[in-house]
Amino acid sequence: MPVPVTNFDPPFNITRASHIVLTARDLEASKTFYTEVIGLVVTAEDSNTVYLRGLEESCHHSLVLVRSDGKPLCQRVGLRVFSDDDLDRAKEHFDGTGREAVWVDRPHQGRTLHVSDPLGMPLEFVASMPVQRRLHDQVQLHKGGGALRFDHFQFLAPEVGSAARFYTDLGFRISDYATDKPEDDQPLAIFLYRKNNPHDIVFLTRPGPKMHHFAYIVTDTTCLFRALDTAGNTGFKTSIERGPARHGQGHSFYVYFRDPDGHRVEILPPPIQILDLDDGPVHWHTANRQSWEMPPPKSWLFEATEFDGATVKPSDIPLTLISLEEFLARKG
Repeated sequence: MPVPVTNFDPPFNITRASHIVLTARDLEASKTFYTEVIGLVVTAEDSNTVYLRGLEESCHHSLVLVRSDGKPLCQRVGLRVFSDDDLDRAKEHFDGTGREAVWVDRPHQGRTLHVSDPLGMPLEFVASMPVQRRLHDQVQLHKGGGALRFDHFQFLAPEVGSAARFYTDLGFRISDYATDKPEDDQPLAIFLYRKNNPHDIVFLTRPGPKMHHFAYIVTDTTCLFRALDTAGNTGFKTSIERGPARHGQGHSFYVYFRDPDGHRVEILPPPIQILDLDDGPVHWHTANRQSWEMPPPKSWLFEATEFDGATVKPSDIPLTLISLEEFLARKG
C-alpha cells in the first residue's frame, strides 16, 4: 500500500501524543527507574498506581504505571484533543463509522473516550487534566536525564500504510517515511505528527500491533550521559539497550532503555520543527540514511510490549534486518 494522504479537514482536533498506561510487576522498582534514571516526577500514587510527568509538563501525568502480576502489557495509549467539544465530535465520528467508542471515568483526567484503532490498539482521548506546576526551573528536583515532556510513541504493525491511514484520516501529517530502495512504494516505516515536530506516532513494519517504545525529550546531550551515568550508579546499567548514537531520520541523538518490566523508553534532545504545509514527507531509504549509528541489537529489532486485549498478527512484507550481533560477527 502506498503512503496515505492526510485529511486536512479532520472530524475533530487531535493536538498531540499525550500519555501511556503500562503494567508493572514491581511498582517500586519501576518508579525508581523512571524517577532516578529518566528523571520524571511523581504527581500522585497509591498502592496500585503511580502517575508521573516530565519537568516541563503542566498536565497531571504522561506515564501511568499500574501494578499487575501478569505479563507486562500496554493498557492504553493516550491522545490529547483540543477541547471538550472535540471529544463529543470524536464520539460522533466513531459511532458514525461503526467503531465502538465508550465514555469512561479515569482518575486525574477530564472526560475520557475509549476506542480501538483498526489494529486493535486501545486508545483514549482526553481534553484536560488537573494542571500542575511546571518544575523546569526547580533544578534541585532534577534527576537522571531530567525528562522534560512526552514526545512520541513507536508501534509495530504488519503493514504500516494501512495502519497509518486511520491516523491520516484524523488529520495526522507525515514527516518522513522509509522504504528499502529509492524506487519502492511499499513504506516500511511512517512518521506521523500533530504537534510541530516530526513524530507523535511512528509505525514500523513487524508483527503487531505492539508498543515498541515511547519517548521523552531532554534538554541536550549532556542529559543523555547523565541518565546513562545514573543508570550505572543505581543498579540499572543492564537497562541500557541502545545508544548513545544518532538516528538517520531526524538526525537526533538518542538512548534507549528497558524498564524493569522490559517496556522500552527513549530519551532524545529536542528534534527539528515542522511548521508549514509545504514541508512535505521526506522519503528515506538505505542509500540516503545519514547516520553513524551501529545496527540495533536483536532485542531492539524484535522485542516489544503487547497491547492488552489486542491480537498480534504476522507481517507478510519481506524485511532485510541486520542486528548488531550479526554485524559484529561478520566484521569479526
